[in-house]
Amino acid sequence: MSSFTIDVKKIGEKVNAILNGQINEDADFSALKDAGGDVLVLNLKGVTHINSCGIRDWVEFQNKYLEYKEIIYQECPQVIIEQMNIVAGFIHPNGRIESFVAPYYDETNDEEIKILLTPEEIKDGKAPLKTNDAGEALEFDEIELQYFNFLKMKG
Repeated sequence: MSSFTIDVKKIGEKVNAILNGQINEDADFSALKDAGGDVLVLNLKGVTHINSCGIRDWVEFQNKYLEYKEIIYQECPQVIIEQMNIVAGFIHPNGRIESFVAPYYDETNDEEIKILLTPEEIKDGKAPLKTNDAGEALEFDEIELQYFNFLKMKG
């Protein structure tokens, strides 16, 4: 039994899909295949893990079955960003990133904070300045050049 679900809702020509759980060899993407519509919005916030079999199946499924005019990736978690950065074809050729999670570190409170960003906030490959509740600057907790590489890649 898979711990992966897709909740699909069609509104006009837009298909909204919320993905949750682990993308592995048991993940079933078929709910995305026959939904119809021109635009597919994939909210990936709930994806917690992806393994090599899941990566292979995801790329293969997108290439074979997703024929939307536009595919929008929303709230991409760090596990997805890491794959976008190293796997050719992880993002569909008709895809674009709308928002993604970036890791910041709050030195004062000694904690990592996940902050939702948009591609437009990334200037010259640099993370935008973010602050904690006390107004203190947070430190970006990855190597910017590597983490934001997916923004240059397509298909």
